[in-house]
Amino acid sequence: MAALIRVAAVALVLLPAIAAAEPRPTFIAQAGRVVAAALPAAVLAEKDVERQLRSGLTATFVLVARQRDSDAKGAARIEIRFDLWDEVWIVRRIEFDGREDRQRIATRELLEKWWSAPLRLFAAAADRVALNVTLTVLPFSAAEGEDARQWISKSGGVAQTEGGSPLVAALIGTTLSAKPIRSYRWQTELVFR
Repeated sequence: MAALIRVAAVALVLLPAIAAAEPRPTFIAQAGRVVAAALPAAVLAEKDVERQLRSGLTATFVLVARQRDSDAKGAARIEIRFDLWDEVWIVRRIEFDGREDRQRIATRELLEKWWSAPLRLFAAAADRVALNVTLTVLPFSAAEGEDARQWISKSGGVAQTEGGSPLVAALIGTTLSAKPIRSYRWQTELVFR
């Protein structure tokens, strides 16, 4: 019994250290009541994320900010794919207002610098905002998902109709609802001056 109590006590001491080890972005109050997030490079180094990035397949990072005391929300997206043939990173960033940036990046060091640049994700209505923010890492891009949806639909031998075929709908639902690679949750409160 005493050994069990000691193990529990050690676990309670270590839990805050383990929780503190999770990467956390820096949230920035920008002009025009815009909230931006500078994402930590440690996210890219996480084992499962790193494996996806090295695969040559797209990794999509969806960042969603929800205001705690209202229905207001904003979102931004980052897509990263390593082109195995040219050995460059093909990246795309879409901010909450649709502003888009596409680049080809030559090195991992430059990728981490690009990744950590502030990403605009929310427009606040007041001078103070409290947000719940999630970052979900998906194993495909929106374009790849749509391409797969169309391919599955066509290969099902069913003409596109309003409701579609139940078989095709089931295939699309099970194929494209891939489990996220990783998810993060944070809270932040910002005051605009």
